[in-house]
Amino acid sequence: METSVGGFNVQLYDAEAPMTVTNFLNYVDRSDYNSSIIDRSIPGFVIQGGGYNCCDPFFGEPFTITPDAPVQNEFDPARSNIRGTIAMAKLAGDPNSATSAWFFNLADNSANLDYQNGGFTVFGYVLDSGMDVVDRIAALPTIYKITHSYTFPNLPQYYDNYVFVYRICRNDDGDGACPGKEDLAVSPTDGTTVTGDGNGDGILDRDQENVTTTTSFFGSVVTFATDTGATLEIAGSPIYTDSQDMIAKFSPPSGSQVHFNEGLYTLKMNGTMGAGRTVTVFRGAPAQETRYYAYGPTPDNTTPHWYDFSYDASTGTGAEFIGDKILLHFVDGQRGDDDLTVNGSVTHTGAPATVAPLQTSSSSGCSIATAPLPMRGSGDWIVVSMFLAFVALVRRRTRRDRI
Repeated sequence: METSVGGFNVQLYDAEAPMTVTNFLNYVDRSDYNSSIIDRSIPGFVIQGGGYNCCDPFFGEPFTITPDAPVQNEFDPARSNIRGTIAMAKLAGDPNSATSAWFFNLADNSANLDYQNGGFTVFGYVLDSGMDVVDRIAALPTIYKITHSYTFPNLPQYYDNYVFVYRICRNDDGDGACPGKEDLAVSPTDGTTVTGDGNGDGILDRDQENVTTTTSFFGSVVTFATDTGATLEIAGSPIYTDSQDMIAKFSPPSGSQVHFNEGLYTLKMNGTMGAGRTVTVFRGAPAQETRYYAYGPTPDNTTPHWYDFSYDASTGTGAEFIGDKILLHFVDGQRGDDDLTVNGSVTHTGAPATVAPLQTSSSSGCSIATAPLPMRGSGDWIVVSMFLAFVALVRRRTRRDRI
């Protein structure tokens, strides 16, 4: 799931809840969940989505996802509604009424949801550290919103906007990126030809857990690759407001101005680290940036802070700029690894930057280019005729699945 707050993976119970999983994947494969919203958030209980897309071209408001026929309830106490699980929402008093809407359990809700309305069918669970993203959504403020057709009593707000689910996809290589996005990777040879092979190893990025492709702040395609034997996941932060908030904490070097033109990235890598691992960043063009800064704790200062992540031969960690590539060197538990613990994983947040002399007319020493908060994923806006607008309105439904 790629959301405006971050992305994460969900493991589905294909064998245990086959009808429910098939029902869910039917919506996924048709891209019905793309550009949908999280429409309900109750901290300590659930966040809910899968019911509404955004936005119709006439009123600019959410409209219901066209539902398939309801799926038969497959609740089983062996798959209980505990924290981190995903289950289907349904109509009150009708155990077999689930269609498109789903919810994530934020806590152990088994005492309630396992015994209500025939039990709510759990059909998957959040993998690895993905609950960090779910919890972040749950921590957002909510409002009571009334539209022309619907009332949302607990609508989460992300910088005065909806929380978007940009897309949900099948991810078979475990790197946290939708195959459709990885297929946008450009050849590292000419930097322009779309090949789906961003590191040029002859294997599609969509098929490798150690290679992943995402988009930068400006929408340019960026590929990250490390050695085989590691799972590499990049949680890009092209969202303007996220990057701006982080950069507000940055203090540029004296007499300099710093520009973070690609936004921030959070890198997550698991697997045998050995003496260390290198992540190569392919961007298809000579790097404009000359410096790389990281944000997080360091051995000498465990309070998260910005620091220069230039290569340090004594520790074997840091960033090197070589032509059109950036080499990020990591050692498990050392600077650059946000948990500072030798545990077979590295989590890292950082950004390449340009550094220039401070101009006397400048009012700030660090910046990121201004851009509007995205309403949808890149390329998702379409032009529609008034006829289609009318059809969209006719198809709006008053049904509301609840838990």
